[in-house]
Amino acid sequence: MKLIRLFALVFTASVLGLASVSCEKKGPAAKIGDKIDDAMDARPAEGVRDAVENVTK
Repeated sequence: MKLIRLFALVFTASVLGLASVSCEKKGPAAKIGDKIDDAMDARPAEGVRDAVENVTK
């Protein structure tokens, strides 16, 4: 019984870990939304983001 619980715990942790890694890339809809927010200057922490963009150019 303990072996099954351990296996279930390890399996759940690995699935959640893989799911969180796969969510890092933005899809086309998120990229379009970012462009719209940028054009409207409606992004959260706008000043910080603009400063980072200026530094990375």
